[in-house]
Amino acid sequence: MAPERNSDGPIRIALTGGIGSGKSTALLMFAARGAAVRDSDEIVHGLIDRADVRARIRHHLDIGQLPPGVDGRGLIASIVFADDVQLLRLEEIIFPLVNGEIDRWLAIDEVASAPLAVIELPMLFEAGMAERFDKVVLVTAPSELRKTRHEGRVGLADFERRAARQLPEDEKRARSDYVYDNTGSPEDLDHFIAGVIEKVIADKGE
Repeated sequence: MAPERNSDGPIRIALTGGIGSGKSTALLMFAARGAAVRDSDEIVHGLIDRADVRARIRHHLDIGQLPPGVDGRGLIASIVFADDVQLLRLEEIIFPLVNGEIDRWLAIDEVASAPLAVIELPMLFEAGMAERFDKVVLVTAPSELRKTRHEGRVGLADFERRAARQLPEDEKRARSDYVYDNTGSPEDLDHFIAGVIEKVIADKGE
């Protein structure tokens, strides 16, 4: 059963976790229980498909042609994952734009009137965005399990490159309000999500 709508605006929840932790599944479970949800990867993909953003990336990273879509994102990934300086240059462009897109999304009527607004942000802490949310939910799992989940989609090398960009899991735990070790069943994860929703709604009502 979905929680009641919140006339004072939604509770803002950041959903984060390492590669292969299951946070995308958790996001769907939040949506099924009445939350407005957004995936920051989709935001980034949309930004890179914009000609003006691609032009900025080409200029600041000093690269040649940058097509939209999967090809362009793949080219960017091959450059920044091999060069920390280039990665920082990209993040200086993308992170502020993501913040702006989040603001626009939160202002949409159907989001503003929802009980919860949940955004999946893998780079939440690295981007310095945690302070703008009411609560942070971390979905985590042991490294070997996360590798196994991710390998079928992209590969071990990609997992290692992406994981190297993120904070250690222990540090994420310390900075999160709710933590779930995703080693059980989907039903276990859904039960956790239901409990988080119940708790944050109750806390706001106090």
